[in-house]
Amino acid sequence: MGAHRLLRLVREVPNWDDTRAFYREFGLAEARPGIFASAVGGEQLELRTASRPSVVRIDVGVDAPSDLDDIAGRLAAIGVGAVRDDSAVEAADPVSGVLLRCSVAPRLPHEGPSKPGELRRDELVRRAPVRPLRLGHIVLGCADVEGAKTFFLDGLGMRLSDYVSGGPFMRFETDHHNIVLVPAPFTLLHHTAWKVRSVDEIGYGGSQMIAAHPHRHAWGLGRHAASANYFWYLRDPAGAFAEYYYSDMDERAPDRFFWDRLPGAGELPAAAWASPAFVENPLVPSAPEEMPAPILETAGAATAHSYPREP
Repeated sequence: MGAHRLLRLVREVPNWDDTRAFYREFGLAEARPGIFASAVGGEQLELRTASRPSVVRIDVGVDAPSDLDDIAGRLAAIGVGAVRDDSAVEAADPVSGVLLRCSVAPRLPHEGPSKPGELRRDELVRRAPVRPLRLGHIVLGCADVEGAKTFFLDGLGMRLSDYVSGGPFMRFETDHHNIVLVPAPFTLLHHTAWKVRSVDEIGYGGSQMIAAHPHRHAWGLGRHAASANYFWYLRDPAGAFAEYYYSDMDERAPDRFFWDRLPGAGELPAAAWASPAFVENPLVPSAPEEMPAPILETAGAATAHSYPREP
C-alpha cells in the first residue's frame, strides 16, 4: 500500500507548438491540445505555454485515502505544510519548489519481463510508430539534492535505490527509480523517461526521431549500470530530454524492498556501455536563446563556468 506510480508531469514551455509536435512524433497521443497520453498510463504529460521552461507539478498515484493521510502526516513531521482535501494531498518541496500532488489511482497491469521466443518478426520489423507504454521516471535538476531528497524519502515515503552522477535515484516500488535529483544551478527538468516494449523499439523509435532532425540526438543507444535499462536520449525543443527506455531487470523483483542501497556503497557509472561515447556533456539541458542555458557536469560536480541565476 502507498505511492505506486507517476501519474502526470505538468510543464511550462516557451515554444509550445514545437514541443507539442516533438512529443506527438515521439509517440505520445495528444488527447487535447497540450495533454499527452501514453499507451497504458493515460494522460501523463501536460504542456502549458510560458515565457520560460519550468516544472509546475508532479502527480503521484496512491492506493487508498489512508495513504493520503499517511503522506500528509509524514510531511507534517518534517515541517512541510500540505493541503489535504477529499481527493488529494498537495505540498511543495521547499528546496526545489516543485509541487507534488498525490491522489488515489489504480495500479497499472503488471508488465513482467519478456520471455525468449516471444518476439514476432512483424514486431521486429516495425511498420507503425513506437507508442510509449508509460512514464517511468522524472529527473529534476536542483541546487541542493541532499536537502531536496528529504521531501521525497521522508515525506512521500520513497526508497533510495542508488546514487549516480551525484544524485539520489528514488523509487516507489519495483522500478529502480521514479524520481531522480541531479545537481543544477536552479530547478529544472532534466529529462522524462518513457518505457517501451523492447530494446528494438528504442532503436526504431530513436532512429525515426533523428532521421530528419539529427540535432535531437543526445546519447544512446546504451545501457545504464544502476537500473540495467537500455536507453536513447533525445533533445526536446524546450531544452530537456526525452528518453526511450526498456528493462527486464526491475520486473523480476520479488517485492518492493528488493533494492536498498548498501551503506557506504560507491556511485555507479552512468552507463555500462553506450554509443557514441559519453563525451562533451551530451546531457546538458539547453534553453531557448532568450534565456540562459543551465550547465550540468556529467559526473555531478560543479564546472568552472559561471552559472546563470534565476531572476
